[in-house]
Amino acid sequence: MNTQGFGPGKAAAAAAAGEPLTARFLLASPEPSRQAWLQQALTNTGAVKIAPCDAVALVTRIAECAPAIVFIDFTERADYHAAALAEAARDAFPNVPVVALGTLATPAPALAALRAGVRDFIDTGGHPGSVLTVARRLIDERPEHVPKRGKLTVLLGARIGVGVSTLAANLAVSLQRRGQSARRATALLDLGLPAADSALLLDTRSELHFVDAVRNLRRFDETFVHTAFARHASGLALTALPADLAELRAISFATAVSTLNRLRAYFDHQIVDLGGFSNPDFVAQVVQAADETWLVCDPNVVSAVSAVTLVEHVRGGEQTETAARKISLGLVVNKFDAALNFGADQLAARLGLPLIGILPERAQALGRAVNQGSLLADTAPRDPYVRALLPLVARLADEPAPAGRHALPKATESPAAGLAQLLPTFLRRS
Repeated sequence: MNTQGFGPGKAAAAAAAGEPLTARFLLASPEPSRQAWLQQALTNTGAVKIAPCDAVALVTRIAECAPAIVFIDFTERADYHAAALAEAARDAFPNVPVVALGTLATPAPALAALRAGVRDFIDTGGHPGSVLTVARRLIDERPEHVPKRGKLTVLLGARIGVGVSTLAANLAVSLQRRGQSARRATALLDLGLPAADSALLLDTRSELHFVDAVRNLRRFDETFVHTAFARHASGLALTALPADLAELRAISFATAVSTLNRLRAYFDHQIVDLGGFSNPDFVAQVVQAADETWLVCDPNVVSAVSAVTLVEHVRGGEQTETAARKISLGLVVNKFDAALNFGADQLAARLGLPLIGILPERAQALGRAVNQGSLLADTAPRDPYVRALLPLVARLADEPAPAGRHALPKATESPAAGLAQLLPTFLRRS
């Protein structure tokens, strides 16, 4: 039985009937022995899983695991910041109770936990039964309604100018329209550089920029989210970076990622445009939080070399202690032209990525749409570029990919002789 659906009194009723609970609990602690102690205290209540002692990775793990309770050890150590973990978890998932573990022998841990806004404090020197009492009470108090967990897809660019913003805008609007009948909502977060390109492409002014959204994280509710975010004519929600990029210094990576995870409760899908963003550490942390990441690359050797470097950096995060899971990374080849003799399938093989999309070169058609203040998906729904988007939209919507002419182009349509000769040479030089 899953305690995520328990209403008031149901946990107690199940326990009284002798039925074991199967809740999920997360524990962030620098002390390896703490997991065994907590698991023993919560016998027959659920499984205790270790969570990373890093704010960004902890938020990502909560999003994946959907725990009933997050326990945070307020052990006093110079290299460990329990309060930051508690604040990040509370801000990103206010409906998930955070419980502090510590000792009342000294007042500092309890005071730090109180200031961090935890729901309860458990004295690890006290009776273990208090843990079970607190856990059952918090489970019983959880509402029947479980907020939805929307998906998060990140678009990266091998380098500036490969068409990430154009893809993000057309993709997000198409996904929003596809989901309208089922009341599914999509948001586009334009965090790429140059700033706010998507707002220009969508001819939509974003009054609430992303830094404002991060600063207002604790105010998020249905009313705030659905009134503060800009709206395209399709109903797509939009926010972008501020015009003054210096404002980014006022927010941390952890709170930015927490904002993305918090928005999962209000949007069925978020498309995050990170094309051209220059801070690789921030990119890596957002990718770790994403359900799926697409690397967009155009068919030339310079972009391919840049793509190799970017993939190596992003994948480097998989080896860190704070990485919560292996990232899901795929390749979209944009501006494809068979006459260039550059194989999309060979590029995917060299990068070690699955090829999930090939978009044709349509610079003139896309340019005309922009000059008209429209998207190509609006002005020419039968254009080859728009048709090539259909498998990608279906992928995001968890629907079967279209067959026939709308399917992913076959490898035989991607001549690779030139790439096979040139790419290894350029990669050795880099």
